[in-house]
Amino acid sequence: MSRKIMVLPLVLTLAACASSSGRPAEGGSAPASAEPGASPAGWAVAIVGTPFALAFKTAICAASLAIAAPIAGILVLDPDPYSEGHEILGDGIANNCGPPYVVSPYAAG
Repeated sequence: MSRKIMVLPLVLTLAACASSSGRPAEGGSAPASAEPGASPAGWAVAIVGTPFALAFKTAICAASLAIAAPIAGILVLDPDPYSEGHEILGDGIANNCGPPYVVSPYAAG
């Protein structure tokens, strides 16, 4: 029981660091391509911002993996193999290391 109490703050901290896209998904799925009617300024921001977003996402992903590795090792010692710690850890890594990898242009209006 004391291990769970010790690991829980670490898992919750990692879950709190998980990033989100900031845009609510309408209809249950996010658009796969750029919005129609994106302005030239939107495309310029997307083109210039994508390398920086990719660099920041790579750094955050690497930090998440460095934090998640020892936590995963500690979670292996948990006698309950179906605890939600693995799920929270996996969701955090998926959010920090998964798509989107490019900045989408915005629509003018």
